[in-house]
Amino acid sequence: MKKLVKILAPLVVGAVLVWVMRERFVSIAASEDPELPVFRVPPGASVEVVSGIGPVYSRRLAKAGIDDVTTLANASLDAVAEAAGVSVAKARAWIARARIDLLMR
Repeated sequence: MKKLVKILAPLVVGAVLVWVMRERFVSIAASEDPELPVFRVPPGASVEVVSGIGPVYSRRLAKAGIDDVTTLANASLDAVAEAAGVSVAKARAWIARARIDLLMR
């Protein structure tokens, strides 16, 4: 019985520590990628004002209905990436820049 206690005690203590610390790990993981706030932009501002988007990407996005900065800032990552034919990382950067551009206006 004593051998069983010696074996199980560290396992139980480890499980309790993981259970107690779970909220800390979850909250850190959830806060790594915060969403930026979305603000108004003058009507008709082209997506080309966003750094990294030129005429070619602008036309591709316009075909998908993403033709101004406000629409780009509110669009989903997958929609922007698919419409422009770029990676999700590049789409994420464009959306973040669009949101920052909205802040600057």
